[in-house]
Amino acid sequence: MTCTSGINDGFQFALKVFHRISDTQRQARFLEEVKHYKALSHPSITKVYDEGTYQAGERSYPFAVMDFIPENLETKLRRGPSQISRIHSLRYIQNVVSGIAYLHSQPQPIVHRDIKPANILVNGLTARLGDLGLAKVLMEDGDDKTEDVAAYIAMPRFYRTPELVRIAHGEKINLTPASDIYQIGLVLYRCITGFNPQKPFRNTFNEPIELDTRAIQGAGGQRLDELLGKMLNEDPTQRPSAPDVLWQLNQIHKEICEADFNATGIAR
Repeated sequence: MTCTSGINDGFQFALKVFHRISDTQRQARFLEEVKHYKALSHPSITKVYDEGTYQAGERSYPFAVMDFIPENLETKLRRGPSQISRIHSLRYIQNVVSGIAYLHSQPQPIVHRDIKPANILVNGLTARLGDLGLAKVLMEDGDDKTEDVAAYIAMPRFYRTPELVRIAHGEKINLTPASDIYQIGLVLYRCITGFNPQKPFRNTFNEPIELDTRAIQGAGGQRLDELLGKMLNEDPTQRPSAPDVLWQLNQIHKEICEADFNATGIAR
Protein backbone atom coordinates (compact mmCIF):
# COMPACT_ATOMS: atom_id res chain seq x y z
CA MET A 1 0.00 0.00 0.00
CA THR A 2 1.07 3.64 -0.51
CA CYS A 3 0.91 6.23 2.25
CA THR A 4 -1.11 9.30 1.17
CA SER A 5 -0.45 11.76 3.98
CA GLY A 6 2.02 12.76 6.70
CA ILE A 7 5.81 12.54 6.61
CA ASN A 8 5.68 9.18 4.80
CA ASP A 9 3.41 10.46 2.02
CA GLY A 10 4.17 8.59 -1.22
CA PHE A 11 6.11 5.77 0.43
CA GLN A 12 5.14 2.11 0.05
CA PHE A 13 4.47 -0.13 3.03
CA ALA A 14 3.21 -3.67 3.55
CA LEU A 15 -0.15 -4.12 5.29
CA LYS A 16 -0.46 -7.49 7.02
CA VAL A 17 -3.95 -8.46 8.21
CA PHE A 18 -4.10 -11.34 10.70
CA HIS A 19 -7.31 -13.06 9.63
CA ARG A 20 -6.92 -15.89 12.14
CA ILE A 21 -7.20 -13.55 15.11
CA SER A 22 -10.83 -12.53 15.47
CA ASP A 23 -11.38 -13.16 19.17
CA THR A 24 -11.70 -9.83 21.03
CA GLN A 25 -9.44 -10.84 23.91
CA ARG A 26 -6.70 -12.07 21.59
CA GLN A 27 -6.98 -8.94 19.47
CA ALA A 28 -6.33 -6.77 22.50
CA ARG A 29 -3.34 -8.86 23.51
CA PHE A 30 -2.04 -8.86 19.93
CA LEU A 31 -2.27 -5.09 19.53
CA GLU A 32 -0.55 -4.59 22.86
CA GLU A 33 2.26 -6.84 21.71
CA VAL A 34 2.63 -4.94 18.42
CA LYS A 35 3.36 -1.78 20.39
CA HIS A 36 6.39 -3.57 21.78
CA TYR A 37 7.58 -4.58 18.30
CA LYS A 38 7.31 -0.98 17.12
CA ALA A 39 10.08 -0.09 19.56
CA LEU A 40 12.49 -2.63 18.06
CA SER A 41 15.27 -1.23 15.91
CA HIS A 42 17.78 -3.37 14.01
CA PRO A 43 18.86 -3.26 10.34
CA SER A 44 18.07 -6.97 9.92
CA ILE A 45 14.57 -6.77 11.41
CA THR A 46 11.54 -5.60 9.46
CA LYS A 47 10.26 -2.38 11.00
CA VAL A 48 6.68 -2.22 12.31
CA TYR A 49 5.28 1.30 11.92
CA ASP A 50 1.66 1.10 13.00
CA GLU A 51 -1.16 -1.18 14.02
CA GLY A 52 -4.92 -1.17 14.03
CA THR A 53 -8.08 -3.18 13.42
CA TYR A 54 -9.64 -4.00 10.05
CA GLN A 55 -13.44 -4.34 9.96
CA ALA A 56 -14.96 -6.92 7.62
CA GLY A 57 -18.70 -7.19 8.03
CA GLU A 58 -19.44 -8.09 11.63
CA ARG A 59 -15.89 -9.26 12.30
CA SER A 60 -12.72 -7.30 12.91
CA TYR A 61 -9.12 -8.37 12.55
CA PRO A 62 -5.88 -6.76 13.74
CA PHE A 63 -3.32 -5.53 11.22
CA ALA A 64 0.23 -4.22 11.22
CA VAL A 65 1.90 -1.75 8.86
CA MET A 66 5.44 -2.88 8.03
CA ASP A 67 8.37 -2.35 5.66
CA PHE A 68 7.66 -3.33 2.07
CA ILE A 69 10.40 -5.36 0.37
CA PRO A 70 9.05 -7.21 -2.70
CA GLU A 71 11.58 -10.05 -2.98
CA ASN A 72 12.22 -12.86 -0.53
CA LEU A 73 14.81 -15.61 -0.24
CA GLU A 74 12.34 -18.32 -1.29
CA THR A 75 11.89 -16.61 -4.65
CA LYS A 76 15.64 -16.50 -5.21
CA LEU A 77 16.15 -20.12 -4.17
CA ARG A 78 13.43 -21.35 -6.54
CA ARG A 79 15.37 -19.88 -9.45
CA GLY A 80 18.07 -22.43 -8.67
CA PRO A 81 21.00 -22.66 -6.25
CA SER A 82 23.34 -21.27 -8.92
CA GLN A 83 21.55 -17.93 -8.55
CA ILE A 84 23.04 -17.43 -5.07
CA SER A 85 26.76 -17.89 -4.54
CA ARG A 86 28.05 -19.47 -1.34
CA ILE A 87 29.47 -16.13 -0.26
CA HIS A 88 26.15 -14.36 -0.73
CA SER A 89 24.29 -17.19 0.99
CA LEU A 90 26.53 -16.77 4.01
CA ARG A 91 26.01 -13.01 4.02
CA TYR A 92 22.22 -13.33 3.88
CA ILE A 93 22.24 -15.77 6.80
CA GLN A 94 24.70 -13.60 8.74
CA ASN A 95 22.27 -10.69 8.38
CA VAL A 96 19.37 -12.78 9.62
CA VAL A 97 21.27 -14.33 12.55
CA SER A 98 22.32 -10.83 13.62
CA GLY A 99 18.64 -9.90 13.77
CA ILE A 100 17.79 -13.11 15.62
CA ALA A 101 20.52 -12.40 18.18
CA TYR A 102 18.95 -8.97 18.71
CA LEU A 103 15.47 -10.45 19.26
CA HIS A 104 16.84 -13.05 21.67
CA SER A 105 18.72 -10.38 23.65
CA GLN A 106 15.60 -8.42 24.56
CA PRO A 107 14.68 -8.18 28.28
CA GLN A 108 11.86 -10.56 27.38
CA PRO A 109 13.48 -12.66 24.62
CA ILE A 110 11.43 -12.85 21.45
CA VAL A 111 11.23 -16.20 19.69
CA HIS A 112 10.26 -15.77 16.05
CA ARG A 113 9.08 -19.37 15.46
CA ASP A 114 8.43 -18.95 11.74
CA ILE A 115 11.87 -18.62 10.14
CA LYS A 116 11.81 -19.81 6.54
CA PRO A 117 13.07 -18.43 3.20
CA ALA A 118 9.68 -16.85 2.43
CA ASN A 119 10.03 -14.76 5.61
CA ILE A 120 13.53 -13.56 4.78
CA LEU A 121 13.28 -10.40 2.69
CA VAL A 122 16.14 -9.73 0.27
CA ASN A 123 17.13 -6.33 -1.04
CA GLY A 124 20.27 -6.41 -3.15
CA LEU A 125 23.03 -7.97 -1.06
CA THR A 126 21.28 -7.61 2.29
CA ALA A 127 18.57 -9.64 3.99
CA ARG A 128 16.03 -8.89 6.70
CA LEU A 129 13.94 -11.14 8.87
CA GLY A 130 10.34 -10.34 8.04
CA ASP A 131 6.95 -11.37 9.38
CA LEU A 132 7.95 -11.13 13.03
CA GLY A 133 6.47 -13.77 15.30
CA LEU A 134 3.60 -11.51 16.23
CA ALA A 135 1.40 -14.52 17.02
CA LYS A 136 3.71 -15.20 19.99
CA VAL A 137 1.19 -13.40 22.17
CA LEU A 138 -1.28 -16.23 21.65
CA MET A 139 0.82 -18.58 23.74
CA GLU A 140 1.57 -16.45 26.76
CA ASP A 141 -1.38 -17.20 29.03
CA GLY A 142 -1.39 -20.50 30.84
CA ASP A 143 -5.15 -20.87 30.48
CA ASP A 144 -4.98 -21.29 26.68
CA LYS A 145 -6.18 -24.69 25.58
CA THR A 146 -3.49 -26.86 24.06
CA GLU A 147 -5.44 -27.49 20.87
CA ASP A 148 -6.08 -23.76 20.56
CA VAL A 149 -2.39 -23.01 20.91
CA ALA A 150 -1.52 -25.68 18.37
CA ALA A 151 -3.93 -24.13 15.90
CA TYR A 152 -2.28 -20.71 16.10
CA ILE A 153 1.36 -21.52 16.72
CA ALA A 154 3.70 -20.81 13.83
CA MET A 155 4.35 -24.21 12.29
CA PRO A 156 6.03 -23.72 8.90
CA ARG A 157 5.32 -26.80 6.83
CA PHE A 158 8.92 -27.53 5.82
CA TYR A 159 10.73 -25.82 8.69
CA ARG A 160 9.32 -27.52 11.75
CA THR A 161 11.33 -27.86 14.95
CA PRO A 162 11.24 -30.69 17.52
CA GLU A 163 9.84 -28.30 20.13
CA LEU A 164 7.01 -27.07 17.90
CA VAL A 165 6.08 -30.67 17.17
CA ARG A 166 6.04 -31.47 20.89
CA ILE A 167 3.78 -28.48 21.59
CA ALA A 168 1.49 -29.57 18.76
CA HIS A 169 1.27 -32.93 20.55
CA GLY A 170 -0.01 -31.11 23.63
CA GLU A 171 3.16 -31.13 25.73
CA LYS A 172 3.50 -28.24 28.15
CA ILE A 173 6.99 -27.01 27.36
CA ASN A 174 8.50 -23.56 27.11
CA LEU A 175 9.57 -22.53 23.65
CA THR A 176 13.10 -21.11 23.80
CA PRO A 177 15.33 -19.21 21.35
CA ALA A 178 16.88 -22.57 20.45
CA SER A 179 13.85 -23.23 18.23
CA ASP A 180 14.88 -20.32 16.01
CA ILE A 181 18.42 -21.71 15.79
CA TYR A 182 17.05 -25.01 14.45
CA GLN A 183 14.98 -23.24 11.80
CA ILE A 184 17.80 -20.99 10.61
CA GLY A 185 19.97 -24.11 10.42
CA LEU A 186 17.50 -25.61 7.94
CA VAL A 187 17.51 -22.39 5.91
CA LEU A 188 21.33 -22.23 5.93
CA TYR A 189 21.60 -25.82 4.72
CA ARG A 190 19.17 -25.16 1.88
CA CYS A 191 21.00 -21.98 0.83
CA ILE A 192 24.32 -23.81 0.67
CA THR A 193 23.20 -27.09 -0.90
CA GLY A 194 20.01 -26.18 -2.76
CA PHE A 195 17.72 -28.55 -0.85
CA ASN A 196 15.98 -28.67 2.49
CA PRO A 197 17.29 -31.53 4.65
CA GLN A 198 13.95 -31.87 6.47
CA LYS A 199 11.87 -34.59 4.87
CA PRO A 200 8.21 -33.67 4.23
CA PHE A 201 5.79 -35.19 6.71
CA ARG A 202 3.60 -37.94 5.34
CA ASN A 203 0.23 -37.21 6.90
CA THR A 204 0.19 -34.64 9.72
CA PHE A 205 2.49 -31.79 10.75
CA ASN A 206 3.10 -33.26 14.22
CA GLU A 207 4.86 -36.37 12.95
CA PRO A 208 8.46 -36.89 14.13
CA ILE A 209 11.03 -34.93 12.15
CA GLU A 210 13.37 -36.79 9.80
CA LEU A 211 16.50 -35.18 8.38
CA ASP A 212 18.54 -36.11 5.33
CA THR A 213 21.85 -34.29 5.76
CA ARG A 214 24.90 -34.91 3.62
CA ALA A 215 28.48 -33.70 3.82
CA ILE A 216 28.95 -30.24 2.30
CA GLN A 217 31.70 -30.09 -0.29
CA GLY A 218 33.89 -27.14 -1.19
CA ALA A 219 35.21 -24.12 0.69
CA GLY A 220 34.11 -23.99 4.31
CA GLY A 221 32.37 -27.35 3.97
CA GLN A 222 33.85 -29.02 7.04
CA ARG A 223 33.13 -26.06 9.33
CA LEU A 224 29.62 -25.74 7.89
CA ASP A 225 28.99 -29.44 8.59
CA GLU A 226 30.12 -29.01 12.20
CA LEU A 227 28.02 -25.89 12.75
CA LEU A 228 24.90 -27.33 11.13
CA GLY A 229 25.25 -30.51 13.16
CA LYS A 230 25.00 -28.41 16.32
CA MET A 231 22.21 -26.17 15.06
CA LEU A 232 20.08 -29.16 14.02
CA ASN A 233 20.59 -31.08 17.25
CA GLU A 234 17.38 -32.73 18.47
CA ASP A 235 18.12 -31.47 21.99
CA PRO A 236 17.56 -27.69 22.13
CA THR A 237 19.92 -27.34 25.10
CA GLN A 238 22.78 -28.57 22.90
CA ARG A 239 22.29 -25.98 20.16
CA PRO A 240 24.52 -22.89 20.04
CA SER A 241 23.20 -19.43 20.82
CA ALA A 242 22.65 -16.88 18.06
CA PRO A 243 25.86 -14.95 18.95
CA ASP A 244 27.80 -18.23 18.83
CA VAL A 245 26.31 -19.06 15.42
CA LEU A 246 27.15 -15.57 14.16
CA TRP A 247 30.77 -15.90 15.30
CA GLN A 248 31.10 -19.24 13.52
CA LEU A 249 29.50 -17.85 10.35
CA ASN A 250 31.96 -14.96 10.38
CA GLN A 251 34.87 -17.41 10.50
CA ILE A 252 33.39 -19.54 7.71
CA HIS A 253 32.74 -16.43 5.63
CA LYS A 254 36.38 -15.42 6.02
CA GLU A 255 37.54 -18.87 4.94
CA ILE A 256 35.30 -18.87 1.86
CA CYS A 257 36.36 -15.34 0.88
CA GLU A 258 40.03 -16.34 1.10
CA ALA A 259 39.43 -19.45 -1.02
CA ASP A 260 37.49 -17.41 -3.56
CA PHE A 261 40.24 -14.78 -3.79
CA ASN A 262 42.95 -17.43 -4.16
CA ALA A 263 40.99 -19.04 -6.99
CA THR A 264 39.93 -15.91 -8.88
CA GLY A 265 42.16 -13.08 -7.69
CA ILE A 266 39.00 -11.03 -7.15
CA ALA A 267 37.74 -9.85 -3.77
CA ARG A 268 33.94 -10.00 -3.68
